[in-house]
Amino acid sequence: MDTLITIFLSLTTIFISIYYFIKKPSPASSPAPEPPSPAGRLPIIGHLHLLFLTGELPHHQLARLAAGLGSPVIKLQLGRVPTVVVSSAQLARYVLRVNDGVFANRPQLVAAQYLSFGCSDVTFSPYGPYWRQVRKICVTELLSPRRVHSFQQVRKEEVDRMVTAVAASSGKETDVSSLLFGLANDVLCRVAFGRRFVSGAGEGKKKELVGVLTETQELLAGFCLDDFFPGWESATSWITGYQKRLTRNLEDLKEVCDEIIGEHLMKRKDCGDDQEEEEEEEEDFVDVLLKVQRREDLVVPVTDDNLKALILVSILCDFTLSFN
Repeated sequence: MDTLITIFLSLTTIFISIYYFIKKPSPASSPAPEPPSPAGRLPIIGHLHLLFLTGELPHHQLARLAAGLGSPVIKLQLGRVPTVVVSSAQLARYVLRVNDGVFANRPQLVAAQYLSFGCSDVTFSPYGPYWRQVRKICVTELLSPRRVHSFQQVRKEEVDRMVTAVAASSGKETDVSSLLFGLANDVLCRVAFGRRFVSGAGEGKKKELVGVLTETQELLAGFCLDDFFPGWESATSWITGYQKRLTRNLEDLKEVCDEIIGEHLMKRKDCGDDQEEEEEEEEDFVDVLLKVQRREDLVVPVTDDNLKALILVSILCDFTLSFN
């Protein structure tokens, strides 16, 4: 009996040793130590209250948390989303330049998925063939030296128009800031769309369009629970009504983009294909994008929604400069 017990214990010891030897992680596969995390993590919301309930600007609060932990890299749990924050210029350069290909993708925010037509603009589209193609279009077609030079006459006309307005108000108080904002806005809109912002529209339509774009800015820049609690969209949307606002605003934006595209297609139809080369110097960004869309050498086809997303970037840039 003693012999059997001894053999049993010996075999058990051997099996246990083999098991732990197999299960023991090798140094190469050992997980890297995680960055420090601030105290005060709460159930469900994690560290969200440290950013949005303090009254401090989020980037200021992040810098303060990093300084308190004594580390330029910290980890936060924002709802259900684990987040690593880098608060060092040297490390930020390492992330954004040395390893830019790894960190190129931006989060697929809920508002961007709606208002940039499935994240298909150059800002939110994922890194890949489509993003490289859109970036190339922007650099070589929209912002090339030749294209910028072609708008010199537009800039001259708008500057002359502003100077005339200043001369007409001689002897009166003049809001120079408003005039400069208006100048930049008119130049950008003529370059992008071929006309001034809401030119020819009545006051009611202008107020309606301003309201639509104001709502778009608020939705893109605002706090969205869905971004921090993925998988809980049904509950969070029911609480906040955020997706209803996004859907309504998306329909309004489609109307704006459809109107702009329709105007340019009608102009192209009236001019005829024979005059395309003569009109090239007068092309705006929408004309260029419509021409690019018809090219057969595109790696990824540019759909109508992609076109609207690129146009929307120009609209929001103009609106932001003019009304903020």
